[in-house]
Amino acid sequence: MSWIRCTGLGFIAALYMLAGRWGMHRLAAAEVETNLFLELRLWIVICGGVFAAVGLLHRARREARPGESRFDPPLIAAMLAFLGYMAASATWSPDFDFSLTKVYDVMLVAVMCVGFALACLRQPAPRTLDTFWAIVVVATGLLAIAGIKQLLAGGGGARLAVMNGGPNIFARLMGLLTMGALYFWYWRGQTWLWIPVAASGVMLTLLTGSRGGSVAIIAGITTCLVVGRVPVRRLLLLTLLATVAITVVAMFSPLGEALSNSFQERFLRLTLNYEVGAGGAGSSEGKVYLSGREVLYERAIQLGKDYPVAGAGLAAFPALRLGVYPHNLFLEIFCEGGAVGLLLFAAFIATFVRSAFLRRQGLDGATVGAAVLVLLGSQSSGDLYDSRALFLLMVMASATADPARKPAQSGPPLPHPLPQPSYTGAA
Repeated sequence: MSWIRCTGLGFIAALYMLAGRWGMHRLAAAEVETNLFLELRLWIVICGGVFAAVGLLHRARREARPGESRFDPPLIAAMLAFLGYMAASATWSPDFDFSLTKVYDVMLVAVMCVGFALACLRQPAPRTLDTFWAIVVVATGLLAIAGIKQLLAGGGGARLAVMNGGPNIFARLMGLLTMGALYFWYWRGQTWLWIPVAASGVMLTLLTGSRGGSVAIIAGITTCLVVGRVPVRRLLLLTLLATVAITVVAMFSPLGEALSNSFQERFLRLTLNYEVGAGGAGSSEGKVYLSGREVLYERAIQLGKDYPVAGAGLAAFPALRLGVYPHNLFLEIFCEGGAVGLLLFAAFIATFVRSAFLRRQGLDGATVGAAVLVLLGSQSSGDLYDSRALFLLMVMASATADPARKPAQSGPPLPHPLPQPSYTGAA
């Protein structure tokens, strides 16, 4: 029964994080109106609620045992305070009816995260994480294969993306693939398998041309290694194998040219030597190309200045026809939730950092690294609901910290010293 619960919970958490707003109505040939009841996320959260009820029953029956998931009341309270405030801000939004859809988004995030924390109770923490990351790696691995096929079929000229999603979304998914590979490498070993997979995730992120995604994946990997306190020996082996894998792909596969073009166009020309105007007219060397986001940033900042304390209300940015969303999580919170929203969000982040420090023994570096990846990635793409993985990953990392869990050995164990004969009483 425990195996079924852990497997089901890990599957639901992974599906919730990956499915987004996808629904069965998107399979229709013609454009149809969005039906919330046909969206996977509603039924995923309902399933999570069922598992949470079972978790509460187990909690009432017996005390926690070593190695089982733990509830984190301060973290849950800080998260609910922030999400609750953002939902309540819909009452002073310029279009209350329009903001109800976003209230629904926020409430789904809250219910899913609390449900996961309760469903984990009295369950072996490693088993839940194993299933979660296995589903993430399989799903993102299949998307990676689809993306490579699509890129090669198109001649390697376009930015990498799949299933009508943008390059930034694909970059985040490839970041999760990398984090999943590092998770299994850290806890299971099998360096020959997981390090090339992780390197592939990094390479595919670069192929998307997403600069924010590339920075996020570097920060996520660094966090994973620091939190996991990876020994220098394993770190050197990781670096060597990852470098070899990327070099081989870049030099001896059709992806090499696409990788070179993406790096030169997105990272060198548009970031370090951006020129305004067709044909290079109107040079503004030193200016960074932001794909038009600078206009959204300016509008969000101005809206936040107009309502500095409590914000303009949930979904005020699109309601005022300033744009779909600001493409920056902090600016979105500032313009719609004001300084109060930013303080509550900062309190949530600080509470997680405190919990991570207190539970640092057995804390999973890959899960924390994935949370950092999503947090940084949300500063250039997506809205509050698109950052749902941030809240779930933080709750997951805190709940599943297991001090007794040991990482895989980087090499053969050292031989035990032979027992020495005792000469006590010898003449």
